[in-house]
Amino acid sequence: MTTTQATPQVCAHPGRDLAIVALSAALLGLLAFTVVTLLNGAPLTALAAGGTTLGAAIMGGMGVLSYLKHSH
Repeated sequence: MTTTQATPQVCAHPGRDLAIVALSAALLGLLAFTVVTLLNGAPLTALAAGGTTLGAAIMGGMGVLSYLKHSH
């Protein structure tokens, strides 16, 4: 009787991973902009909230992506 072990396959698609992080961050930035706008915030305040959220989401997403790539 022979048993075979499944070998883990490495997923090396950096372009796809970066696109997922960027699109997710853009979605969160637009969501923050929309929420501030719906709460009758000033236009500049809404833009600042969207931009801050976009930057934070990109930094967080890249940190998570870096951690996942190094843990494998």
